[in-house]
Amino acid sequence: MDFELLKARMSDHFSQMSPQVQSAARFVLNNTDDVALLSMRQLAKAANVHPTTMVRLAQALGFEGFNDLKTVFQTRMRAAPDDLVGRARGLQGQKGSTAALLEEIEQNAHSNIYQSLHGCGPERLEQAAEFLLSAKRVFVMGLRISYPVAFSFFYAYSMFRSNARLVDGRAGTVADVLRGIGEGDVLLAMSVSPFSRETVRAVTYARNRGAGILTISDSEITPMDGEGTASLVARNESMTFFPSMTANMALAESLIAIMISKGGEDLLKEVAQSKAQLDEFDAYWEVQASKPPSFKSDKE
Repeated sequence: MDFELLKARMSDHFSQMSPQVQSAARFVLNNTDDVALLSMRQLAKAANVHPTTMVRLAQALGFEGFNDLKTVFQTRMRAAPDDLVGRARGLQGQKGSTAALLEEIEQNAHSNIYQSLHGCGPERLEQAAEFLLSAKRVFVMGLRISYPVAFSFFYAYSMFRSNARLVDGRAGTVADVLRGIGEGDVLLAMSVSPFSRETVRAVTYARNRGAGILTISDSEITPMDGEGTASLVARNESMTFFPSMTANMALAESLIAIMISKGGEDLLKEVAQSKAQLDEFDAYWEVQASKPPSFKSDKE
């Protein structure tokens, strides 16, 4: 069994696992190198579960014992570059033209988007969009590499609804922005492995106060999971040492498009008012004359 098949099997069986085995499953997926290198007892201690829980996890996935599960992680570790520098060096070592490299990047992007949109499916995406539309307030959070996706969603969403707040952590204000979140609110949290510690904390905080949670991540099983969490999974295979966010952006754009399609005339009025407000501020460059403006030199 390879690692991708293992992840798929873990996702399929996750809901049938006991809470302790689920904790072990999350831990091994989020600490893949540790699973390959450490003993079962060391892993169990780090995961805060009993060693026999690791055995039960392996058996739930179809293995006779934990060592068989560990072998899958060791094989993955040997096959993959071990750090960012290693992955960058591997890319430099590939032979071929820039055109061939760009073609591979294009194919990879198409594959990520296709598998993500079809993996989520129209029903789950529509449910996620309706979940957001039903919210009293929508808190949008994505840090580090997920920030561009979160900000793009927040900006587009704010063009037709005024109940969004961006949790971007500027000046250390994550806790401040989340103050008052509660029942009726939804936190849209975006993060990929290795998961942002602040985002995971924010999800836990919001859930404990009764807010709904919608996540966009790269795995069915994440430290953001919990009771009632809705999730969308984006494939993020990349040619470089960072994960590709193309599919994550496609999922965010899909949510915006679905919400707009369901908005009716009231939504169109909101968009028109937003456009008028931007025009009042002269926010965008528009050509006003048939010929470009002339710029005088410093000597004139």
